Amino acid sequence: MSKKLDKVADKAADMWGTLTHDQIDRTGHSAARVVAARRKRVADSAIAVQMTENSQNNNPDDPETFTVDDVKSIAKFFKANRTRPALTKSQTSGLIELAGDSTPPGAATDADGFVPST
Repeated sequence: MSKKLDKVADKAADMWGTLTHDQIDRTGHSAARVVAARRKRVADSAIAVQMTENSQNNNPDDPETFTVDDVKSIAKFFKANRTRPALTKSQTSGLIELAGDSTPPGAATDADGFVPST
């Protein structure tokens, strides 16, 4: 297949994914793409720059900046979920329940709803 045809097919797959996948699906697919790029020896810094640019384009009101350490963490997280979830639903429920008891009322939270750890 020609490079031009490959690009058209990739763009069509991305558009289809946007229409048919939720955030959980997109997160898993993106993590798999990070791992695939690293396996082909794409520099972590290049992956981070691309993800940062995409975040700025896709989420202009609240973009994320990615670093080399973020790319490594994504690959680590992907590997940790290879055969079983790194964090199960029941474990998460328990942690949330515990955190609910320890979060002071009216605590300042970040935009994502989490209480800052610093």
